[in-house]
Amino acid sequence: MRMENNTTTGIDGLDDLLDGGFPADTVVLLAGGPGSGKTLFGLNYLINPGSDKDSRCCYISFNESKEELLRACNQIASLKNASKMLDKQLSLISLELGEEMDVAKFIKLISSYPDLDKLVLDNVNKLLMHSSDDREYRINLSKLVGFLRKKVGCTLLLCETMNDSIDTGHGEGFECDGIIKLCFSELEEKPKRVLEVHKMRYTSFDPMVLHELRINSKGLSLEKASII
Repeated sequence: MRMENNTTTGIDGLDDLLDGGFPADTVVLLAGGPGSGKTLFGLNYLINPGSDKDSRCCYISFNESKEELLRACNQIASLKNASKMLDKQLSLISLELGEEMDVAKFIKLISSYPDLDKLVLDNVNKLLMHSSDDREYRINLSKLVGFLRKKVGCTLLLCETMNDSIDTGHGEGFECDGIIKLCFSELEEKPKRVLEVHKMRYTSFDPMVLHELRINSKGLSLEKASII
């Protein structure tokens, strides 16, 4: 059964910011550079204790193997349940990157699965990298996002970005229903991970307010007080 209401982000503080979580039938872009926490955010979204036990979740990676993803989960207490969920309500799929895996074949692959409640795609850059030019990239992106809105309760598209960009400049932010950016604060003596919500259709939020995203051995949390 597909979700009809907002689905938890896996982080209580972020759920509070978004009036209950991610809206149903949406595709959210999770943007950030290396080490900003995108993979752990995505895994936490699927595995967190607040998830519905009957939900069907899938993490698809072009970057890491199933074993590497499970190893990452085992480092964090709140994610150690991943191995028990595996092949029941959770699928971890590693796909080889190559010209044979384009958007059309990816859509065909996901179409063969039962409807998913939550999907994480890591990452959209690599899936679309074989587009011949910017126009084809945008067409493929639009097809992908439109398909995922219909097929999945809520999808996170992870996106590798540089500096303070919210996407790669190929329109990912425009096509998606929401944009969450992860980066590091340059205002502190000790760099801190910070999270900004730039866009989220169908819900109210305070845009572009910096909040500290903490990732430690216990789990992921969001500081309610903004960083100034």
